Amino acid sequence: MKQLTETIQTIYRKQPYLLILLLSISLTIPWITAGEFYTKGEPREATVAVGILNTGNWILPSGYADEFAYKPPFMHWFIAAFSLPQGHVTETTARLPSAIGLIGITMAFFIFLYKRKKKSFAALAAIILLTSFEMHRSGIEARVDMFLALFMVLASLSLFKWEEKALRGYPILIPIFLGCAALVKGPVGILLPCLVFGIYLLLLRRYSLWKIIFKNAIVAIPALAILLMWYVLAYKQGGEHFFNLVYAENFGRFLGQDSKALGISYDLGHKGPFWYYIPAIILGFMPWSLLLIFAAFSVSYKGFFSKIRIKNTPAFLVKLSQLENTTLYSIVSVIIILSFYAIPSSKRSVYIMPAYPFAAYLLAMLFEWASETKSRLISIMYQVVKVIAIIMLTLTVFGAIVDLTPIAAKLIHNAKTLHDVNLFAIAFGHPTVGAIAMWFFLLAVLVASILIVRKEKKMVLIFTALSLFITVQLFLEDVAFPIFKNGYSLQPFAKEIVGKYPLKDKTYVMNDLSKYRNLYGLNFYMNNNFRNFEKELPQNGYFITGLGYIDEIRGKYKQYQFDELSRSPNQYNDYDDIIILYKIHKTGNN
Repeated sequence: MKQLTETIQTIYRKQPYLLILLLSISLTIPWITAGEFYTKGEPREATVAVGILNTGNWILPSGYADEFAYKPPFMHWFIAAFSLPQGHVTETTARLPSAIGLIGITMAFFIFLYKRKKKSFAALAAIILLTSFEMHRSGIEARVDMFLALFMVLASLSLFKWEEKALRGYPILIPIFLGCAALVKGPVGILLPCLVFGIYLLLLRRYSLWKIIFKNAIVAIPALAILLMWYVLAYKQGGEHFFNLVYAENFGRFLGQDSKALGISYDLGHKGPFWYYIPAIILGFMPWSLLLIFAAFSVSYKGFFSKIRIKNTPAFLVKLSQLENTTLYSIVSVIIILSFYAIPSSKRSVYIMPAYPFAAYLLAMLFEWASETKSRLISIMYQVVKVIAIIMLTLTVFGAIVDLTPIAAKLIHNAKTLHDVNLFAIAFGHPTVGAIAMWFFLLAVLVASILIVRKEKKMVLIFTALSLFITVQLFLEDVAFPIFKNGYSLQPFAKEIVGKYPLKDKTYVMNDLSKYRNLYGLNFYMNNNFRNFEKELPQNGYFITGLGYIDEIRGKYKQYQFDELSRSPNQYNDYDDIIILYKIHKTGNN
């Protein structure tokens, strides 16, 4: 085992970038091919690229019925480009930009630290970032947030490097990165990195305010020009309605304005309290953030608050500025990014991903501290990961011997939870040949880790825990998650009804998010062929909606006859309801 450890250390010394790159690829690329779309977010983004390929409109493509993409379609351009060789968008091509985003963030962050810190620390911080729950999950899903985080992180790291050169010269890459970030999700891609950089320069690097404004302006204005080119082209197609949507998404959301007052028919996001992102980032860094919790209960707080009491703010800032610059920048980045996104009422855990590299840096510092002064905490951390690995191995063996479904039915009374448990029971109870091979691989790594831990301490123990958890992630991605995802997919239902009925250009849905949910998953798997029922009011055709809405729709549109043709087998899909296909015919004018 010692020889194995020494071999890995030798490889890292000779090819550090290649080793981290291969690790990043192994945790992303293979798994974007596994499993169909199971949430509404992924097909919603993928369908925009479908609209690009179907219509050839790369500026303002349609994403659902008559809905167009009010956010810049930079990521969707990549999806469409990746899909061009085969002529259609797949789960793999839709998820590829996110995988590239996570690989890019990890590598940029690792290279940044490798040139400034100890080699072992750079690897530790990069792997913590790569394997954290939120980053790993978002890196293999088709969402814009990881692609946005890529360019914001690249811009932030480049801004720091520019300050290391005393802001001399013109950093051509910074406006490009900022412009790309803006083309993913709007002005926030420019504003937030510049805000973090400006506060860092003002409070901790003691630059004059006017110099900070000037230096930020010369990189932000060209980036803004890139974004404005798309806005002008999109406005020519979308007109006033497009302008209202852009204002609502970029300013109304931030200011917490009412969606009806802004003239839009949907809510402006997931609401949460101002402290939402504190537990969000802790959960997002699981399991590694457990060390933070362990540390919080293992240190003495006697006299702590009297020591940190700030009597003289300028003196406090001077003392703070004496910290190493990378540490300072990381602290400022995490605080400002979390505070910025805490202002609007709309909150989602993925919004704060640009803060994750800097939080990973601080968490790696905590790991180093614990390895030197509280090594028992590292041992506990390893034991937690070991227990997770043992549970995975045991479930597979037990599931292959005993049918877990009737046992779960007796213990669980919530239908959705029981459905989820049954999916995992199928995965663990009916392993494929590849899953069996992965089981033995996990077992081998577990045994190796136990043997290593008996002889090695401190930093080796940390990397042993990291290696074991990486294997657990690979095991779950190979064995359990594809079956879980497919258990919520609407692809089988889409294939069934498309094969039975001539639905192309005749399928209608409701498209009013203030009253109805949208069928994003079904729309993707039916090649983005939905049309807006309320706007067109056709003489006949086909209509799709959820079981919970049909009585209200029938009551409102009494002039239509709705004849049921087919329904989904259950409500376990991204729509959270049984979906029904109707043949419709207009019988009157009322």
